[in-house]
Amino acid sequence: MIKKLQSTIKEHIKNNRKSYLFLLMAFTLGVCAGAFTVNGLSSMQRDELLHYFQGFLQLFDNLNMNSSELFYMALLQNLKIIGLLWILGVTIIGLPFIFIILGIRGFTTGFSSGFVISALGMDGLMFSGIALLPKEILIVPCLIAIGVNGINFSMSIAKNKTRDGSNKTGLKSAFVSYCLVTLLLTCIIVAGIVFDAYITPTLLRMISMALTT
Repeated sequence: MIKKLQSTIKEHIKNNRKSYLFLLMAFTLGVCAGAFTVNGLSSMQRDELLHYFQGFLQLFDNLNMNSSELFYMALLQNLKIIGLLWILGVTIIGLPFIFIILGIRGFTTGFSSGFVISALGMDGLMFSGIALLPKEILIVPCLIAIGVNGINFSMSIAKNKTRDGSNKTGLKSAFVSYCLVTLLLTCIIVAGIVFDAYITPTLLRMISMALTT
């Protein structure tokens, strides 16, 4: 069963390697743009952000964070992105915006991690590694896969239109597959959110105590 699943995933990636490559490039460019934006901040802007971040660390030590609330906030945020990608996938005109959405997602990752590393050095690198890396390892590949799934379905719609809608049964089957794959990837993303909401805060509290002492 596992071998069959691995074989299916490998075959899927092989057949869609160009889409994965371009979406990965869009995300990577977003990360780079976010990181470079940090370098372009004025000293006043940098000081204000650093003051805000240090205040966050102090509050994080003193407050009892509600993991359930963090979970629902992160879930809502990611469901918005997933829903937007899904909608763009069912419209041919929305296909280019899939790349833009992932680029923006990369920008937020690059800016947040770039600022923390720039402000705190090696401590910031450790902070970013614990705060961002675990969930990003799960969430980002799934978002890219959802984007590829959307591109494939958009192309299916386009091909069906060029055939004067003669293959409606095939398009319905592709739509069901599109929805099921998106749902499966969403479940994996939820697993990343669970880790981020219930485990990451404990790790961050340990680090923030070390950084603020």
